[in-house]
Amino acid sequence: MSLRERTRPGLGLSPITMPTVIDGTVIRGARAATKNIKFQLTHLVWQFPDIKEIYPGSINVRLDQSLQITSYDYTTLPIPWWDVDATHPGRWVSEIFSFVEIKFEYPQGGTPRRAWIFDCHNSAYFSDPVRFRYEIIATKIDGISYNQRCRLHLP
Repeated sequence: MSLRERTRPGLGLSPITMPTVIDGTVIRGARAATKNIKFQLTHLVWQFPDIKEIYPGSINVRLDQSLQITSYDYTTLPIPWWDVDATHPGRWVSEIFSFVEIKFEYPQGGTPRRAWIFDCHNSAYFSDPVRFRYEIIATKIDGISYNQRCRLHLP
């Protein structure tokens, strides 16, 4: 059975099993994926061909409740890529990336589409012990805008 446990830290003894649908809000990210995914994409697709049709950017989502992922559909080997951001002119980085296939509903009430939670292991999102923010990758979605409601359908 391919069911993965999604848990939320409980107030006491054990984790609470998460529902299979989590609502959220599209938020502005650091725009790092928009700049950097073009340097990562060839390597990502080589290791995980399921994502070959994705748009070269990510959708940042703040969930209404915490989501802890305990198992991924796929985790890459370390991938070298050229990191470009405002803090330095560029440098080589090696990073691991993980994916969980989901259905992403945007806007809420729309048709859920195939997408993936995109966990970048060097990201501040990934190192946050209480996970409310995630990056989503999918084919191009026209009309995405900040502060709009969305929904993640977990398998």
